[in-house]
Amino acid sequence: MSERITVTLTGIITMLFLPYIITMLMNGHHTSDSTALANVSTGRDVLIEIEGANMLMDVEQYIAGVLPGLVAPDSDMKIIEAQAIAVRTKIYYEMGERTVIPADELEFKYYSLYDLIERYGRAKYKDAKAAYETATINTIKKRI
Repeated sequence: MSERITVTLTGIITMLFLPYIITMLMNGHHTSDSTALANVSTGRDVLIEIEGANMLMDVEQYIAGVLPGLVAPDSDMKIIEAQAIAVRTKIYYEMGERTVIPADELEFKYYSLYDLIERYGRAKYKDAKAAYETATINTIKKRI
């Protein structure tokens, strides 16, 4: 009787965790602060046009989006962080006291998710995105 319970419990546990395990094997597990960047709100925004639509984007998200044009994602993290600091400094200088700046007033090219996929390929764009977002988050933490 106890063998039957053990087999049943094992089957239930396997059915519950198998989809998670398969998902992790297929997508990989990224331990970055990428999701934290989406929650950052500095009160300063960049007005940007993406795919024909105007949207406000927090400066920190914008910084992570322009880093692909400035530094390779496999560079040393300190180099990527230095670029993030330089971009932030330039943006804040151009903004002055304003809380919103149009992207066309800045000299940077923003790389959308589509651009990242095109540039790094489907297999590597997530790692590149994570590197840029992690560097941006790291420089926010150091600034506070």
